[in-house]
Amino acid sequence: MKIEVRTVVIVKAGKERFSRFVVTDVIDERFVLIADGRHRTLDRPKKKNIIHLQPTAERIDSITTDRKLREFLRSLERHEDISGG
Repeated sequence: MKIEVRTVVIVKAGKERFSRFVVTDVIDERFVLIADGRHRTLDRPKKKNIIHLQPTAERIDSITTDRKLREFLRSLERHEDISGG
């Protein structure tokens, strides 16, 4: 699966391992910028090598504020807890 802007990804390596983020920008074929709205805000995204990311089928419609980003990612976690996934 190709990693594109607004795709939800799960970090596979590093201290954020197993955390969900949203891709905010694609730098080149190897690196993207990711944010979670809390530790990595939209104005300070983290540069991450795509080999350390697992793309998911989830996408956010638009990335407007850190608060909306946090709420979206939190809703995915609640849905996973409920569905047992």
